[in-house]
Amino acid sequence: MKRYTLVSIFFLICLFLIPKNIDSKMVMSDIENTNHYELIFDDEILNFRNIKLKLGVFTSYDYNITKIYLKNNKNLKEYFSFDSSNFNRGIEKLKYEYNLLLKENNLYDELDKDIDETIIERVEIYANEDALTKFEGKYPGVIIKKLR
Repeated sequence: MKRYTLVSIFFLICLFLIPKNIDSKMVMSDIENTNHYELIFDDEILNFRNIKLKLGVFTSYDYNITKIYLKNNKNLKEYFSFDSSNFNRGIEKLKYEYNLLLKENNLYDELDKDIDETIIERVEIYANEDALTKFEGKYPGVIIKKLR
């Protein structure tokens, strides 16, 4: 019993004396809050069919797409959230939420249309300057507006 008590006390002392490394790192820590932008697709067509092509530029950099605004969707919902952890899963989730919203609002004529032709008007994104420079070079018709 004496040995058990001594070993227990030894482990308790070790637990308190060993410094705890509580340095946590955020997932998107390299992207500062000042790198919040809005991409406005007035002169460039962005829809579900070509979203991987156009926004795929950001996947090789640190990015976080936060909001996607669909065109002619003002009476349904202002914006849709985007899951940036996996780009393909985020697109599929966005399509699913849009279909669900159309069903809830009984907009069956919109459901009959090809969902891949749904036009995206604006995208809010946190991104690096390098990624935006590359994006702007590929798609000069997109208006890039800095937020905050």
